[in-house]
Amino acid sequence: VVPEADGWSAFIPGLPVAADGATFEEAIDELVDALREYAHDWQERLQHAPNHRENWGIVQLVGLSNDEQLRDWLRGSER
Repeated sequence: VVPEADGWSAFIPGLPVAADGATFEEAIDELVDALREYAHDWQERLQHAPNHRENWGIVQLVGLSNDEQLRDWLRGSER
């Protein structure tokens, strides 16, 4: 997550997901939504694409986590 002039941008290197928000927390929330969409798209069609095939681990993480767990993971929070 990086600050920008008018908000925050969030991304995960190596994954085609990104988000932005006016606040840090909004950017994290949007990234959680983007991860959920990516996981859904991966299950539907991307798992067979050569440039997405290796992303099964993140899809499993998203599928097994609730939104708060994903937020904690993205923030680097420990519980």
